[in-house]
Amino acid sequence: MRLALILLLLLAVIHAEFVIEQVDVTISDIKDDGSAKVHESIKLVILGNYSNSIYDSGVQSNEISFWSTGTGLKDVRFHVNPSVVDIRDLRVRPQPRTKCNPIQGICHGELIIDYLAYPSYNSSHLPTAETGLFTVEKYKPRTRRYTINPAALSFTTTPEGNIVLGDNIYLTIKLPPESVTLDVNPQPTGSNLELPSKVDTLSWTDIVLVKFSLIFDVEDSIDKEVSDFFANIIRSVNEAVFGPQGPAVVGLVIIIIGSFAYIVMAKRRGDE
Repeated sequence: MRLALILLLLLAVIHAEFVIEQVDVTISDIKDDGSAKVHESIKLVILGNYSNSIYDSGVQSNEISFWSTGTGLKDVRFHVNPSVVDIRDLRVRPQPRTKCNPIQGICHGELIIDYLAYPSYNSSHLPTAETGLFTVEKYKPRTRRYTINPAALSFTTTPEGNIVLGDNIYLTIKLPPESVTLDVNPQPTGSNLELPSKVDTLSWTDIVLVKFSLIFDVEDSIDKEVSDFFANIIRSVNEAVFGPQGPAVVGLVIIIIGSFAYIVMAKRRGDE
């Protein structure tokens, strides 16, 4: 790794002024609809005074396009595909330069990128097929099956479309608690899982993800199912009362209650 970095630095002196040192992409907090939190750390080696000034001028910028253009590096980007994933709550946080060597004119920088990755939704407020990081199927009571969507990831690929992770590129997926991994291919770096398996984190680096696959199940507790049932009832009532037809619904309820009360009172008078 150190020799490779030295070679990259030598090449950078001739051809470029920024070099990728390491990229970490972490997917976590996976929700029921397949949305997830994405954290990206892009570490850079900055060469020369001019490059240092470019970096410093962008420390206040939260535009990923500025950094992609300013560094000229293809890996300074979102590592999810914006045409497949709905990116929300984006935060780009450039970090101050560190480990500077004034004699060599070399510094280190880091871009921290945080966002939420959602599927697209149709007019019925349901996830659109083949969008988002994961597709979710509720194939039996209290159990959801998650399948990763490789097209939602945006890394360097082979001509066949397989994801290529260099030895300085890391992809990490943190699975939901109590999940059971049913299929994963290729095997995570440095592990040999016997499936099905309960595992918290999967990570890959220095590998070609040929026919990349990840499938896991999450089973809800009975308590969660009951709470979700009542939450759905409350949500439906709120939508009915405060939606466009709310006044009509409230009026109908008042009429029904008033009619019932009138019938009860009339019956009592008749009995007397």
